[in-house]
Amino acid sequence: RQMAAGAATASALPTLTTDEPEHLTSPGAALGTVAYMSPEQVRGEDLDARTDLFSFGAVLYEMATGRQAFSGNTSGVISHAILERAPAPVTRVNPDAPPELERILSKALEKDRKLRHQSASDLRADLQRLKRDTDSGRLAALSGVVPASGARLWWRRKTALAAAGLALAALLALGTWFAVFGARGEAIDSLAVLPFANASADPSMEYLSDGITESLINNLSQLSNLRVTARSTVFRYKGKEADPQKVGQDLRVRAVLSGRLLQRGDTLIVRAELMDVGKGSQLWGGQYNRKAADVFALQDDLSNEISEKLRLRLTGEEKQRLTKRYTENAEAYQLYLKGRYHWNKRTPEGYQKAGEYFQQAIDKDPGYALAYAGIADTYVGLAAFGGLPPREVMPKAKAAAQKALEIDDHLAEAYASLGMYSFQFEYDWATAGKHFERALALNPAYPTAHYRYSLYLAALGRPEEGLAEAKRALDLDPVSTVTNYFVAQQLYYLRRFDEAIEQCLKTLEMDPNFPTTYWVLGDAYAAKGMYREALAEYEKYSAVTRGNPDSLAYVGYAHARLGERTQALRVLEELKATSKRKYVSPVFFAILYAGLGEKDQAFAWLEKSYEERATRHFITLKVDPIWDPLRSDARFADLLRRMGLPP
Repeated sequence: RQMAAGAATASALPTLTTDEPEHLTSPGAALGTVAYMSPEQVRGEDLDARTDLFSFGAVLYEMATGRQAFSGNTSGVISHAILERAPAPVTRVNPDAPPELERILSKALEKDRKLRHQSASDLRADLQRLKRDTDSGRLAALSGVVPASGARLWWRRKTALAAAGLALAALLALGTWFAVFGARGEAIDSLAVLPFANASADPSMEYLSDGITESLINNLSQLSNLRVTARSTVFRYKGKEADPQKVGQDLRVRAVLSGRLLQRGDTLIVRAELMDVGKGSQLWGGQYNRKAADVFALQDDLSNEISEKLRLRLTGEEKQRLTKRYTENAEAYQLYLKGRYHWNKRTPEGYQKAGEYFQQAIDKDPGYALAYAGIADTYVGLAAFGGLPPREVMPKAKAAAQKALEIDDHLAEAYASLGMYSFQFEYDWATAGKHFERALALNPAYPTAHYRYSLYLAALGRPEEGLAEAKRALDLDPVSTVTNYFVAQQLYYLRRFDEAIEQCLKTLEMDPNFPTTYWVLGDAYAAKGMYREALAEYEKYSAVTRGNPDSLAYVGYAHARLGERTQALRVLEELKATSKRKYVSPVFFAILYAGLGEKDQAFAWLEKSYEERATRHFITLKVDPIWDPLRSDARFADLLRRMGLPP
């Protein structure tokens, strides 16, 4: 029982109860049992493995003497004893205890952790020596006992037996300690980090709980011997009461981390729990209290604690990557988290808001490479889905990505954005390929790089390879609507329309409000000649996007292919009116005119698409079935040639 009580110490494991109720739980900054806390824990300092060894020493002291090393009537008195008083000598309390055990315990309970045992292995070695010397009968010499008489011989044997028993019990306890704290055993090679719950009353703090979750995922994903479930997969559980063990089984990982974040004034309180999925037991749990300005130290502590409890063996480089900081400005970091929070919504409004926050982060720290990468990602999104002219935003994406790489040339995010710029805007296919390959070499676990690369491969006329790359993204992020959508898109380019439809329906089961799935589903039905079904999906796309201009083009295209020319022309006029108020990509006019069978108008708008560097549908001109009615025209081959693509 005392061993169990002592386990809830410096590592802040939830307190286990004993038959002695007094002073066992300490309310405040850290969870744990007051009488077993180390001096540094009492002072609220950063903790490490030596803290656990102090607490373990307190447990061994109690095993040897039958009393606590530090006791008192109140928590304050106990804390003062831990900081200022040495426990009574073991041999004074228990004459049967050997002096060597007293020396070991004195070292374990050293108030200065620099003079304490530096590792559990050191402490185990001391205990093993004690047991060896006891078993061999040399303890008598070590303790100065001389068998001058029968009484003394009896006393020597009693002392030796007691010492042997204590040493054996201590070693057994240390073995239990190893098991509880994961100091030895097989490494755990897969982890899911569930979205940290925002326990604050303020919903505007969602960005911080999401951001800490995403940062942990990104940091731990840098470790070569650990598979970490991707962000978009685990965020399906956000706001839900999920059983960590079932989640772990569903995601096929061996450990699950869950947590809660609470902000009180300028203090962040984070509680976290790491579960062994197979055993259904807790590997570790803890609470951290930090000032908001110390959010970096908080994340470093969490990352280090998790990697230690997963029993990972890290290289020096991996240790550096695990706690790498891209800024030392806490305010800039929180602005960056707000930017990513809005970017992940993947809506025009979300992209606009994200760009504002990323720029504010750069204003706070002009050397913040990740914020520049965020700007680049935002402009790429705005060019495709944000209703802004590519000629206006794509050069800004390039400049931001290049600035990020000037600061840190190991950012996979920046290389992936440069890849998108190179092939979508400059039609520089060779350079784009190198950028994507570099991004994937730096971070093979980055799903965004994989599915962007899949789009590049399809646009280049290699949809089989594009599908393989999209499936790699899906392997990394199996329940992500984005990765599932990209697989459906690649199947559509490969003209495997039934499979594309099936994949779209599967994606919509995950999220019926994910808009671009309706777009691809409509395209697949249209390619099969099922224009009525295509129209229904295009109309759903329009409803989900609240009438985006591109959705008008699709609806008009379906009407045209159905022979409903009047309705198609009405939609065309509506699209023209919309273009006077906001930017409408010329490629959508080309789609509608192609549906109407007006080839000259379709090619005129495709020419404008080329000049403006349109992205969606135009960049995949070579493989997209929607352009089949124009494919035999010589003007089509000329467009491909000027784009640097073989006909």
